[in-house]
Amino acid sequence: MRLKQIKIINFGQFSNKTFDLPSDQINVFFGANEAGKSTTVAFIKQILFGFHLRSNSSPFFEDYTPLAHVSPMGGNLVFTAADGEYELERLYAKGDKTKKGILTVKKDGQVVPESVFFDQIQNIDGSFYADSFIFNQEMLGQVNSLSQEDLLERIYYLGAADSSKLLEMRDDFAKEAGKLFKKTGKKPEVNRLLKEMTDQRDKLAQTKNEFNDYEQLHQDFVQKRAALNRQKKDLAVLQKQEQDLHDLQKEMGNYQTLLDLQKQVKDIDFNGQNYQKAQDIMAQGRNLQKTIQSVEAQLQDLGENDQSDFTLEKKLIQQKPQLLQWQAEYRNCLQKADQLKQEKEQLLALTPELKNLLKLTPEQIEQMQADYQALPGAVNEPAYVTTNDKLWYVIGAVLAALGVVLLVALGTVGVIALITGLIFLAAGYLKNSNQNKQNAAVLEKQKLVAQKRQAFQTKYGLNPDTLNLNSLLTNLNQYQIKKNTAQTNNKQVTVLNQNVAQLASSVQNALKQPIDNDFSQVLNGLDELETQISEKQELFQRKSSLTASLKQDKQDLKELGLKLQALFAQANVENMAGYDQLYQDSLNQAKLKTQIAALKESLGDDLQQLQMQTNSTELADKLTALTEQISTKNAEINELQSQVAQLQVQLDNLADSTAVFKAKQDLANTETNFVQSSKEYLANLFAARWISRSLDLASNERFPKMLKAAQEYLALLTGGRYVGINLDKKLTVVRSDGKKREVKYLSRGTAEQLYFALKLAFIEQIKDEINLPILIDDSFVNFDDQRVSYIDQLLQKISENNQILIFTAQKNLVDQLGIEPLTFTKGTQDA
Repeated sequence: MRLKQIKIINFGQFSNKTFDLPSDQINVFFGANEAGKSTTVAFIKQILFGFHLRSNSSPFFEDYTPLAHVSPMGGNLVFTAADGEYELERLYAKGDKTKKGILTVKKDGQVVPESVFFDQIQNIDGSFYADSFIFNQEMLGQVNSLSQEDLLERIYYLGAADSSKLLEMRDDFAKEAGKLFKKTGKKPEVNRLLKEMTDQRDKLAQTKNEFNDYEQLHQDFVQKRAALNRQKKDLAVLQKQEQDLHDLQKEMGNYQTLLDLQKQVKDIDFNGQNYQKAQDIMAQGRNLQKTIQSVEAQLQDLGENDQSDFTLEKKLIQQKPQLLQWQAEYRNCLQKADQLKQEKEQLLALTPELKNLLKLTPEQIEQMQADYQALPGAVNEPAYVTTNDKLWYVIGAVLAALGVVLLVALGTVGVIALITGLIFLAAGYLKNSNQNKQNAAVLEKQKLVAQKRQAFQTKYGLNPDTLNLNSLLTNLNQYQIKKNTAQTNNKQVTVLNQNVAQLASSVQNALKQPIDNDFSQVLNGLDELETQISEKQELFQRKSSLTASLKQDKQDLKELGLKLQALFAQANVENMAGYDQLYQDSLNQAKLKTQIAALKESLGDDLQQLQMQTNSTELADKLTALTEQISTKNAEINELQSQVAQLQVQLDNLADSTAVFKAKQDLANTETNFVQSSKEYLANLFAARWISRSLDLASNERFPKMLKAAQEYLALLTGGRYVGINLDKKLTVVRSDGKKREVKYLSRGTAEQLYFALKLAFIEQIKDEINLPILIDDSFVNFDDQRVSYIDQLLQKISENNQILIFTAQKNLVDQLGIEPLTFTKGTQDA
């Protein structure tokens, strides 16, 4: 797994800082001390495993709260792996009680559970990562401060989960065990208690005689007390037997009652279901009898009411639709008569002359037509002088008067005017004479015509001047048609009235009550007749139904009687009274059986004993014998109680007068303390040994392979000066000339190279399961230039499997590696 990007939001001295790592193998961060290299290392660790883990012994878990006191604290790490790209974001804000921050894991941009990432690194914790993948001065300083034996263990158990803590715990348990017990010691608690128990046992032996007396008395006391308890148990048994006999005496009366009741028990053959059937049949019979009586009374009330024919009445009722049709026709006729009357009156009103024609016979009408056609036409010529004729006189008079006037003044003009005026006067006179003649002839003609027309009017009462004979005859024809229609309509009304009268007579005979010859009266009569027929039919049907019901009820009553007799025969009784008595007997027997069962339950276990008793005298004799036994037993118990009390007094006095009990109590207390301290010692001893065994099991298989790889890495780091590592009782390194040297005689630089090689070898062993970046923070400050050159070769080899991030202030190391570094500038946040 390779680290691709470091993005710091707020952490320590950094805010909003991003590092894009250019290489999957070796990346170098270069900067002076306090520039932020260790802060970046801590950031990577705490983003992975959480903030504020200050309880851990590693200084790597220091508090890197942002110096600017801003929130949130944290940032992002981006890793590339074979199955995709992982982004880890951890942020911490005030109020986060876990103090570890909130972690969000994304795979290829999608949020996934934390386990998806941590399963890739076998769910290791921060301590494992710090101990295995981080190299810094604090770690190397701890190596130099360890003894030969401790260093040997640290190397042997390298990589075991929490090996440092487990070793410390093992040493603590062993130390506690040493405080409790030593083979040759006197002061440890277990040793002291052993000595004290020996002394107390010797002291107890000195009081042996007194103790033996006490033991003998105690043995007698125990025996007497046991005998007393046995006697008390025997007494309790006797008292129980006495109480049982007393209870039997009390139950004897109940037992005698039980015997008396048992003598009254009879075997009665009673069937409750049949009895219930009989009761049900009796109830049904009573109900049927009541029903029969009621039906007979109803039939008697109905009386004789035989079914009549009703043929005539039904035929009359069947004419009801015809009557309704007649009524409709009658109303139409009346409406039509009114309409014809109005139309005739309208014709007379519009043509008054029509009344005169109605008085004439058809022959007279034909003669009137001939006379009318023979009448001369009216003379329209005027018989008087028109205005034009008078005009001639006026013009002539005016011109003559003008001529007279002008004659004096103008002469000729006056003469002309006068002559012209005279001419007009002469012409007017001539014209007027001719007109008068014409007027006389016209007047004569008009007089003759007027006489003839007057004669026509006098004869027929019609004014020929205003008469429109054709129109008058047309109206006459219409009037005659309407008159004929009215006569036909009247005949139909007469027929309808006759039909109604005939039907009314029939209905009156059927109802035997008077009916008017009126449509409404006849309809009401038909309705009443229909109601009477319906009521009579309903009454007849009711009577028929009651008769059938009565017959069926009597038949049912007969069948019930047969069933009841069969039940009586089964019960061996004659009637219901006998059956009721049988029922009462069965109830009495059931009551007896209930009382017997209750008495048996009350007597319980005593019943069997009571049955064994012949009489009450025998029971009294047993009670007397038991009373005597109880009295004897009480005397024996009193004697034993007296003896036990005396022995108790002697034991108490002996215990008060000797030190045996104190010695025994002291010895018991010492033994208890010894057992408790021994348990504590063994618990600490076993815990220390269990931890050692667990570490052995964790390292036995891995360490030989790790040691082989470490030899190769040590050879690279030392330029071939040291070629081997031996781990027996002591850790030694083998030089190229074959000589061995113990670690304590190595220089600090060589010792650091040795531990460096061993940790790298461990990382090599777990690369397939856990492959995380190796963080090297100024771990080569004690390496000279020659050793630095060897480091380059080793790092190149290690980076083939693991990504390496080097944080250094050594310019010679940067130059030796030949890698362009990511630089830190002291006092700023820039890199």
